[in-house]
Amino acid sequence: MNLSLRPEHLKRYKDFALLLWKYGRRDLVARAGLNELLPQEPDESAACVPEARELARDVERLGPTYIKLAQLLSTRPDIIPPAYADALTRLQDHVEPFAFTEVQKILDEDIGARLSKVFERIEPQPVAAASLAQVHYAVLRDGRAVALKVQRPGIREQVLDDLEALGELAAFLEEHTQFGSRFGITALFQE
Repeated sequence: MNLSLRPEHLKRYKDFALLLWKYGRRDLVARAGLNELLPQEPDESAACVPEARELARDVERLGPTYIKLAQLLSTRPDIIPPAYADALTRLQDHVEPFAFTEVQKILDEDIGARLSKVFERIEPQPVAAASLAQVHYAVLRDGRAVALKVQRPGIREQVLDDLEALGELAAFLEEHTQFGSRFGITALFQE
């Protein structure tokens, strides 16, 4: 039984299908009809089971929504093997930061004034980077120290699109797979 694919979500369906394919859930990819989104012959690396740490890197490349879901899965060793849960735990406290040039561009747009008129300095190295934002220390022109929390570029639109696409996939998996119904994938996703 095929999933009704929405054209605006094709890239995210493909990303999800490749992730499932690579990590051994080819059955779910085929059952959802997502195999038509994959290359005719997936590369050899997709056919072997990769290390658990590689899953964390792959999830991180997919972006903030997937990172949040992986953070949740890391607390559920009843759903994924313990080695994978341990690897995903890293995403709870360490995500790669985005470039400081992006931080400057976002702050320029949000503040509406040249940064040098507002800040004495902004530390280019973030003190923390998470799936949705990162934090930079800064000093205002009047000498007060502040922390700036800067959302990742395009985060709002990406998260909304991802949630819609993943919600459709979760509903499909719960209705059409034993795995989905056993673990209540829709409720897990909404969590």
